[in-house]
Amino acid sequence: MLVIFYLFSALSVQTRPSPVKHSLAPHRFAACVLVTRSDVEQAIGLPVDSGAEETHGPVSTCDYAGSRGMVSITIQQLAAKPDLVSEIASLKKEIPEGIARNATGFDTASFFFDIPGAGTQLHILIGDRQHLMVSILGFGEAPETSGAAERIARRAISRL
Repeated sequence: MLVIFYLFSALSVQTRPSPVKHSLAPHRFAACVLVTRSDVEQAIGLPVDSGAEETHGPVSTCDYAGSRGMVSITIQQLAAKPDLVSEIASLKKEIPEGIARNATGFDTASFFFDIPGAGTQLHILIGDRQHLMVSILGFGEAPETSGAAERIARRAISRL
C-alpha cells in the first residue's frame, strides 16, 4: 500500500503548477464536487471512503480511499498551455517503468500514464489551461482500471 501512495505522490508533484500571481479564471471547481463518492463507487464497483479534499490556489484534489487502493481526482488551472511531450517526459523520469499511451474518445488532448503493478492515471487538457487528472492506483492493472478512469473523467467534464 505504501508503494501506491509513493507513486501517487511522485506523479502528483509533476502535475501541480507553479504559483500564479494573477487569477486565471473566475470560477474554480472543487474536485470532490466534480466527482462524488457515488461516482467513484459506480465506476470502480467497490466501496470507498468519503473524499478527502485539498485545495492549494488553482489546484483542487479529492482522494477516495478504498480497501485496496486510492482514486484521486485533481483539477487545476494552469498558468500556460502545457507541452504534453515535456509533461510525459517528466512523468517517465519519476516513474521510468510507466507507459504513456493516447486516450481516445475525448475532444481534447488526453493520455493515460500506466504504472505496472499499480494502475493508471488519465490526464486530460480541457481548453488550453485546465488540467484534469484521474488516478486509480491499487484497484488493478491499467487494462482493468482504464475504463473506470474514463467514466470518472467524463462525469467530471460533464460538471465543468
